[in-house]
Amino acid sequence: MRLRAASHTRKLLVLGGLALFSMGLRAQKDESTRYVLYEIGTFGGPNSDYNGSAGVITNTGIVVGAANTTGTNPYDLACWGNSSSTCLAMHPFRWRRGTLIDLGVLPGGYGGWVNAANARGVTVGQSDDGEFDPLTGLPVFVATVWDHGEIRNLGTFGGGFSIAISVTDEGFVMGAAENGIVDTSGFAGFDGISQIRGFGWSGGEKFDLGTLGGTGTFPNAMNNSGRITGTSSTSTVPGPFGAAPQAPFLWRKGEMVNLGNLGGQVGVGNAINSRGDVVGASSLASEPFACQFYYNLSGHCHAFFWSQGHMTDLGTLGGTQSAAEEINNSGDAAGFSALPDDIYFHAFGWRQSKMIDLGVIAGDNYSRAFGMNDQGQVVGQSWLWDGHKTLASHAFLWNGSGPMIDLNTLVTNHTDLNLVEGSFITDRGWILAKGQLPNGDMRAAVLVPESDANLVEQ
Repeated sequence: MRLRAASHTRKLLVLGGLALFSMGLRAQKDESTRYVLYEIGTFGGPNSDYNGSAGVITNTGIVVGAANTTGTNPYDLACWGNSSSTCLAMHPFRWRRGTLIDLGVLPGGYGGWVNAANARGVTVGQSDDGEFDPLTGLPVFVATVWDHGEIRNLGTFGGGFSIAISVTDEGFVMGAAENGIVDTSGFAGFDGISQIRGFGWSGGEKFDLGTLGGTGTFPNAMNNSGRITGTSSTSTVPGPFGAAPQAPFLWRKGEMVNLGNLGGQVGVGNAINSRGDVVGASSLASEPFACQFYYNLSGHCHAFFWSQGHMTDLGTLGGTQSAAEEINNSGDAAGFSALPDDIYFHAFGWRQSKMIDLGVIAGDNYSRAFGMNDQGQVVGQSWLWDGHKTLASHAFLWNGSGPMIDLNTLVTNHTDLNLVEGSFITDRGWILAKGQLPNGDMRAAVLVPESDANLVEQ
């Protein structure tokens, strides 16, 4: 699984359009670009945030995510055994032109998240609904669609949990749902017990995407034509670390295609472009099950690029591990790789068959790329880690050449928000970032090039 809500972790994660924006408009790429920062507020609580799907910011300037309310959420697992201060309810939001709108939750629910939105105003994610998982007794969340005031529960395949991950402009929804069957292959769902399967939903009907021969599938990304990539188990028998072999897949028109691996037994597709090219990570023959832990950079796991039936090993920056996490429509990729010491890792950009070390912000020792646009600009996070805790963190921008730039230095308006991660960048150059206030509260923020500020403020 790939969706993330914070750096170094894996976690789960428009309406209307502005005619003034267009995919065809180009962002400036020089270092002189300056930004106006718009902080996304809350519904009375301390934090606003978003999940790690590229669909949370659109080329029309819409942002979707979730923000704290002042009420608690008894169905949030963070509440169980903890104080009420740890579990303030999060409500899905839509931000547009500086206006924050609460999208609401399912009947019986207290909180929810959204993961993506399309150009026609359909937004997808998950909400709790007051029900409980039949296998664990835990409160559940279920895949949800928000469509012009209507909130629809997409349900599951018989299990407790499900999420909606992405949606095309035509309204085709992709996600994952548990089926309530106890998993014995080491590819369990959100509750750690049930099998999990990818799903497609269209016209009120939900269907199973299938598997590559195993018991489970988890989709990570979808392009606007409805092609999907992710990972699926290829066997019902667990491997040496307790999990079944798995491979990246491409799903299109009802068919799931195994993209293969780089000699190993584990792989995952992380991102897909409009042409159907896929990037991700795969284990090597020297350590065939390494990629089950690649988010911690454990084992021989390499970034790959797949196109028209051929998988290319992108290599590393000298270490043994790498992973590609984003791809643009030109076939450029971005991700992170270990350095020769296999201790530190840096963000990379990949283009014209070459991996480029993006470096770190001065004083830091780690970096990771998260977002990339069609102009080849990359955003991500650079931080200083002392072996026990993070001492400093910076959101960065890389303009396709030269050193990465601390996004904090490019903001022209006064703000108390310290930008700690750059997550996504649109083709127009708008950046979605995470920031921290002096009191420790976290905020989502939109960085808009000064030339576009009038489009937000008019």
